[in-house]
Amino acid sequence: MEPSEASAAESPATPADRLAELSASARGWHTIQMAVLGFIGICGVLRATSSPAPRTVQWLAAALAVAALAAASLAIFTVGRVAYPVGDAADRVSALPSAGQAARRLRAGIPLTIVALILAVVAALSGWWPAPASSTAVAVTATSGQAWCGPLVNGPAAGISVRTGNGVVTVPAQAIAQVRPVAQCR
Repeated sequence: MEPSEASAAESPATPADRLAELSASARGWHTIQMAVLGFIGICGVLRATSSPAPRTVQWLAAALAVAALAAASLAIFTVGRVAYPVGDAADRVSALPSAGQAARRLRAGIPLTIVALILAVVAALSGWWPAPASSTAVAVTATSGQAWCGPLVNGPAAGISVRTGNGVVTVPAQAIAQVRPVAQCR
């Protein structure tokens, strides 16, 4: 090994080398950030127009989605300034951030990306709100041929209780011939 090669291997990285490393790292994070922004967009496109969630939850989810978009946009801008520094050729050297500034920007942009992703996921969770219990009516026919129609209600365990136009009717289990769902009672 030549003496000049040995001294080059032992010499510390220059600020330009450190900036190049940070810029390469920032480009990788920038790709991830674009994927997060795309995920937020897909969540918005796939969002159902009608949701069983309460109106307050829907508004909160919308606010969280907007906050996720804002955080993702700010993160992309912050990291993009490190990944792709801008400036004209004559002013390029003075326009480049120092390695310390670049590292601070990168450290600020990465958590913003994670916050944006968390906000988008929480906003998307409102789409999984459980639907209210169906109030579909049932038609109950007894072994005697008598029939009742209406929604099921709580009643004794030994039968089926149906709310009819004349009140709640409980049919004992041994007297039930048929139970079937119907769209509406006639």
